[in-house]
Amino acid sequence: MADSPKTTDNPVPAAVPSELPYPPQRLRAFLKSFVFAYFGILEVLATQRNMVVHCIIAIPTLLATQLLGFSPIENVIVLLCVALVLACEIVNTSIENLCNVVSPEFRPAIRRSKDAAAAMVLISAIAAAAVGVVLFTSEQRVQKLLRWQIEWRWAGSIDNVMVKLVFLGICWLFIHAWIVRKTTLKDESREFAQWKASSLNRR
Repeated sequence: MADSPKTTDNPVPAAVPSELPYPPQRLRAFLKSFVFAYFGILEVLATQRNMVVHCIIAIPTLLATQLLGFSPIENVIVLLCVALVLACEIVNTSIENLCNVVSPEFRPAIRRSKDAAAAMVLISAIAAAAVGVVLFTSEQRVQKLLRWQIEWRWAGSIDNVMVKLVFLGICWLFIHAWIVRKTTLKDESREFAQWKASSLNRR
């Protein structure tokens, strides 16, 4: 009679997949998403005139909130309005680029999509402008600003610190976008010169 196979008390562990995501990879991908988002903002700021206009309006608005002593609630409202307008402009640019790729030729549906995206930006800008009029005309703030009755404090509450950080962030984006735009234009001019030279040689 054959012997039965021996059994052990410790079962063999199941095979573990060799490729398992580990925290460093996930953290690296998470940080890359922030980098891609940052360069997305730069791309819109370097190529879209309306984005430049929105930022030019946002910079003195944020500066005025610090000079006129806005309350924490008012600072939060201003930050939300600035973020809303800039975010709508980025979404509008994304929709326009996607429509241009999907349908380079004219189509009524594509036109309606672009018009709706532009309307989104317009509505957010009008709403932000209305909020700005209400905030800056209250408590005679326009008169104080014209008479230079202002006060600047480097420190302050957390809302003032956040407004200053957003103000400095938009200023830095302007500088970096200008550098990116100059580099892009230089590369495009170099590529055009190379294409022109090659076309002349073919003749």
